[in-house]
Amino acid sequence: MASTSQTENGRNLPKWGILGAGAMGWLWTYYLQRAKIDTLLLQRQNTSSRECIIQKDKIFENCRTSAMKSDNPSLPNLEALLVATKAYSVRSALLPLQETLIKKQIPIVLLQNGLGVFEEVRELFPEQPILILSTSNGAYWHESAFLKITGIGSSYLGTLDNSVPTSLKNILFKRLEATGLPVVLTDNILKQLWGKLLVNCSINSLSALWLCRNGDLLDNPNSKQIWKRIVHEGVEVMRLELQQEVEPLEILSLIDQVAYKTSANYSSMCEDRRRNRPNEVDYILGYLVRKAHHHDLSVPTLETLAELLKFPENSSLEQTPN
Repeated sequence: MASTSQTENGRNLPKWGILGAGAMGWLWTYYLQRAKIDTLLLQRQNTSSRECIIQKDKIFENCRTSAMKSDNPSLPNLEALLVATKAYSVRSALLPLQETLIKKQIPIVLLQNGLGVFEEVRELFPEQPILILSTSNGAYWHESAFLKITGIGSSYLGTLDNSVPTSLKNILFKRLEATGLPVVLTDNILKQLWGKLLVNCSINSLSALWLCRNGDLLDNPNSKQIWKRIVHEGVEVMRLELQQEVEPLEILSLIDQVAYKTSANYSSMCEDRRRNRPNEVDYILGYLVRKAHHHDLSVPTLETLAELLKFPENSSLEQTPN
């Protein structure tokens, strides 16, 4: 699929920037283009275009988008900037764009796993419209040769403050809805984020430790027992943070649903450990553990998993000197 041009039949097409050329960045590039939304990939390289082979079901397509270096001061007007980098890279990736984004007041849409990124971005952009897109779509790189889309889940669009006018939220929601992916506009994105946090703590952590696909966890009785412990500890934190009741069985059911829908997928944390890259544990398990300590709650399962996932897959267990 070639990138749509900026005009079609004399009509200007909306243009979205994509910051981050990972699996989620390309997945949304592909679907935005299908909705006739022009895309611009912002990257470290100084190239004018990028291509990616996408496999969906048994069909392969070539996805091509215009591109530019992210610190280029001549950034065109964008309807929105979709930030698809890893959580730990968001701040450093946005810094070169800070002045231009503020000047043009381009809305920022965050796509990261975990919690804590919104607050970091708000510090950089005190008055910018910032939204969160929480998604459970599945995709992974097949031997770095092509991107395989493995599961389509629901996505939720919302914000954690009053920075986004309703009219703007509706426009961006309509764009995302036009992709054909299931998208819900919500006024309570925080509850959704906490639910996804517990899903990520359960699926991502075990798939990363055992280096397996999400679906492999469903038939493993050990994973089910650990999920119950994760949810038992996590729900107590969630209740105190949201100041409302949370049903553990609903969270466990959600974990099963996501694992089933993305059964062929390797979680992002699993991929990171397989490739000995940094992972997002500090924004997922680490965030939950910090909140638990704030409330003086004991969370031994979460603490153990968080510590284990700080080591890359092939790291040495030799003790480091004090």
